[in-house]
Amino acid sequence: MVKKAKNILSILLVCLLVLTMFSACAKKNGETNVPADGSGEEQPEQGEERSEEKPAGEPIVIKWGTHWVPEIDPNWRDEVTGEPGMSPENLRASEIAYQKVLDELNVKIEFVQYPSDVREILLQSVLAGDPFADLVILWNGSQGTILGQGILQPLDDYIDMFLNDEDTKWMVVGKTFGHYYLLNRVLDFLHQWPLVFNIKYIEAVDSLKENGKTVYPTDLFKRGEWTWSKFEEYLSKIKAYYEGKPSPVRPEIPIKAFQTDYRFTVIQALHSNGVALFGENGLEVDTPEAKQAVAYVDNLMKKGLMMSVRYSDDSPVPGWTWQANDFANGETVFTNMVPWLSANAANTLASRGESMGIVPFPRPDHLAPDDPRYRQAAHSKDSVAILRGIPEDRVELALKVYKLYFQTFYKELAGSDKAMDYINNKAESVALAQGFDVLHEKIGKDILDMFLYISRTPVNEFGESLGLIAPWGENIVGNSIYGLNNTPKYDVAIDARKNELLEYLSAIEKALQSDKPTDNIAPKFTKIDANIPIAFPAGTDPSKIDWSTIYKAVDNVDGDLDMSKAEIDISAIDFNKVGKYAGGFKAKIKDASGNEGSVSADVIIYDPNNKEKPTLVIKSEYRKIAKDEDPAKINWANDFVETAVDKDGFDIKFNVKADISQLDTTTPGKYPVEITVTDFVGNEAKATIEVTVE
Repeated sequence: MVKKAKNILSILLVCLLVLTMFSACAKKNGETNVPADGSGEEQPEQGEERSEEKPAGEPIVIKWGTHWVPEIDPNWRDEVTGEPGMSPENLRASEIAYQKVLDELNVKIEFVQYPSDVREILLQSVLAGDPFADLVILWNGSQGTILGQGILQPLDDYIDMFLNDEDTKWMVVGKTFGHYYLLNRVLDFLHQWPLVFNIKYIEAVDSLKENGKTVYPTDLFKRGEWTWSKFEEYLSKIKAYYEGKPSPVRPEIPIKAFQTDYRFTVIQALHSNGVALFGENGLEVDTPEAKQAVAYVDNLMKKGLMMSVRYSDDSPVPGWTWQANDFANGETVFTNMVPWLSANAANTLASRGESMGIVPFPRPDHLAPDDPRYRQAAHSKDSVAILRGIPEDRVELALKVYKLYFQTFYKELAGSDKAMDYINNKAESVALAQGFDVLHEKIGKDILDMFLYISRTPVNEFGESLGLIAPWGENIVGNSIYGLNNTPKYDVAIDARKNELLEYLSAIEKALQSDKPTDNIAPKFTKIDANIPIAFPAGTDPSKIDWSTIYKAVDNVDGDLDMSKAEIDISAIDFNKVGKYAGGFKAKIKDASGNEGSVSADVIIYDPNNKEKPTLVIKSEYRKIAKDEDPAKINWANDFVETAVDKDGFDIKFNVKADISQLDTTTPGKYPVEITVTDFVGNEAKATIEVTVE
């Protein structure tokens, strides 16, 4: 028996030797490696990296912090309706990406929503030594504050996993302050507020025709003639035609050639001239190119060819997104369109038989059409980052998760094996969804080409993300254009005030270089009873007011602050004179890190001798109450009361009460409810209304 076993073993050894020799011969002949285990799978050459097997065991949980879980978590469902938070197409792509991560990396993604402001939550978590999540999403505009806290890890050691893959280079945000800290969260089409136009309005201008045919902005771009001077000439002809012509929705407002938000137009002008507000080369706002770009926009405004609607004449701040709504209402031919308002604007245009086109921002006359310095602006949007305190091995895994998840997501949306095909494959449907008339009989294809041209611009502008729009775009550019606060023209103003921007940026850089997080969040004042106005009887001694019973000051790191240390200014209030003092209460307080928070509020001084009943006016039409609705949660003042004022006209809606003793919301029907309002002194007015439960 033993002898037989030995013979069998000898035969097996010979077979194995023959198989090994066959494998070696096959290699010499250039054939595929043949595995000794007979599995048929190709084996790596000597020195080749063997592919990693799928990790075994329970899945590793990678937490992903976000400000809005429904838009990214494929497993989220509304508690009431059971509906997901994303479109069917995005949901399917997200589900596939989620499963791909689980299958290939053995990682389960847990999406966690920030309970409050991301800028505070992340700082608190790092200071506590308990980072909120492995990956964190930063909404655009928060990045500057968060970078300035020094709580992000540089990604330099891992960035090659993205840069060495042509299909994931788009995920990389360029270096800021010498290192890679951020990744792009979305592969998007329009990264800025593009230059758009009302096609029908342009077709009505005879001076824009050649041989009886309209020359559209897209035509000029295709010809290589779309320059700053050509755009100015184009706007001049539009202005001459529409001068004084009423707009369709608000006839009292004439149609303008170009109404916009100058801040974003100036940034586009900078990029068209080869520089950025803040790009990979850092701050470029004092370069000759930047000064030339601002001067061009300033000149358009001076000639009345471009304008911005501001909150007030003494403020440089344009109304937020007003230009998009005004464009929809037919009040301007050109504008910089707000992407999230684009589709609604197009629908409003369509209701009047109009439509929207898109064109790149024109280039300076001294640059050729193919000059690499001529480019469109592409703002960074929401970013992804890694917090300090996440271990090195977990950082690498989290980044692999991010890469695989979003690469898979966009491959699925593109219907391709390349994520980057998403831009080409989806351009037409996305352009249509955003309201661009790519089906226009004359220039539809050109509009799609323009849309693609702009969409292919890589992210090149971080100024908005870093929080530079206000200190640069308003305080320097805006004040210089409108001549506010004794500000000279931009070329002089920027040289005088550039240090303000450098100090702001150097504070961020210093925090990034520190080994300790930096608290840069100002404390906040909170009104103890937000519904009750600040009111005192005439004759009150202000020195005896305990402001800590009205406001409290809270810091995100230090907690409750001592209100006795607040600097309070009530000098604008005459405590002996009845009236409403707008912004009469002002207070400032600092936290332990020196960050200063402030607040201002209106103060009412009322007549303590008032004997007159207040005035209570019930709405002529008010809502019905739903069956089983909780009457305690009904806002009786807002839903049922038109006005409630005391004898001096002070609003006292805050003191509206309802007697619901006869109301039965469990049974449909009509019920009496007595509404009572009480003024500051205690005078009452009452009215009984009949409410319907259905």
